[in-house]
Amino acid sequence: MSLTISGDLCTYMVQLLETNRPELVASYQKILRDAMFSSRSTVRPNMVKKIASDEVDAFADFLHQSQPHAVARGVQLHQSGLSEQPLLRMSQVTRQLFVKQLENGQIAPALELIDTYQEQILQGYIQSLETAVFDVQERTRHAFERVTNRDKP
Repeated sequence: MSLTISGDLCTYMVQLLETNRPELVASYQKILRDAMFSSRSTVRPNMVKKIASDEVDAFADFLHQSQPHAVARGVQLHQSGLSEQPLLRMSQVTRQLFVKQLENGQIAPALELIDTYQEQILQGYIQSLETAVFDVQERTRHAFERVTNRDKP
């Protein structure tokens, strides 16, 4: 898919994002708040509003740029303490917003754009998760080595 071919669609999608921003941010906030009590998310309550608002901005930025940079956003979302469930749920809400607002001929290309964004978000999220797991493994290995060496005669 070429972003230049869908430039008009991207512009229109950004307009829809801005028009529906309060509703979308509120939906994201609800998802994030629900996640604090029902999943492994460790998002601080005072960060919910910022994460929700920043997510709308990040998607708008993605639509504006010819070379998307959503991988870094995925890293940010993981490092903020977000688990995968609210991340996936926010993606569903985004899709639903555009499916309701766009005409039939615009839906498939719009979903393609959303999918591209979400793939990059997940790529960054998984990279950050893998790094975190590796760090924990390394700290565990070092701790084990210290204990093992301390117990040697």
